[in-house]
Amino acid sequence: MSSQPDVRRLLLSEPRLRPYMDDAGQDLERAWSTYLWANELSGALHAQISLVEVAIRNALDRAVSSWNVANGGSAEWTLPGNAKEPLYTLLKDDLNKARRAATREAGLRTSGHPRHGSLAGHDDIVAQLMFGTWVKLLQPMSKVESPHRQVALWSAGLNTAFPGADQSDAGRAKIGEQLDSIRRLRNRVAHHDNLLGVKTSSRLNQMLSLVHKANAAYPRLVMANSSVRRIARDDPRRIS
Repeated sequence: MSSQPDVRRLLLSEPRLRPYMDDAGQDLERAWSTYLWANELSGALHAQISLVEVAIRNALDRAVSSWNVANGGSAEWTLPGNAKEPLYTLLKDDLNKARRAATREAGLRTSGHPRHGSLAGHDDIVAQLMFGTWVKLLQPMSKVESPHRQVALWSAGLNTAFPGADQSDAGRAKIGEQLDSIRRLRNRVAHHDNLLGVKTSSRLNQMLSLVHKANAAYPRLVMANSSVRRIARDDPRRIS
């Protein structure tokens, strides 16, 4: 008798396997097939979301830099002492963490690295900011927190990050919701949570809608070499 079923259970663990078994009517072969498919989908979504994150991060960085300069600060708004209010109060904890991370990374550069010995700069710090930081620029992370800082920043210049969006405050709120939804999906992917209930097509359309608001050319670029739609069509639960 083959021990393969026991090996698969051992590899995944019963808690991780359970939702797949429940979905497959306790059929281990079907559950394993679905898990492998979901794992492939997770990898494709990770790559897709990474492009979306970079696009939105850069769009917002440009807008924040312009806003900060217009308010008497520097374009390098992440450096100590450079962020003007209300940006500083809104992001001070995020900026401190990102600076520490960027400094650690700079210290790990080997002698052969082209930037060996250089201090962490604005671009290094931006790269260390969490996805949630960009959400926080558009909406509070807590429903009980007032969005007054986000409202002020949006109307004063952050709206320029999304020229294709509704420029009213309702547009800000909508983009904030979209971005936070993508952030939560990204976290599920990163933590290897099951994606059995995810409506992949809808989530992909949400990403494309968001990047289109930043630049009409972005959807085509972020879909280059994307395998998300193909993998979604190959869902073994639909085929079997």
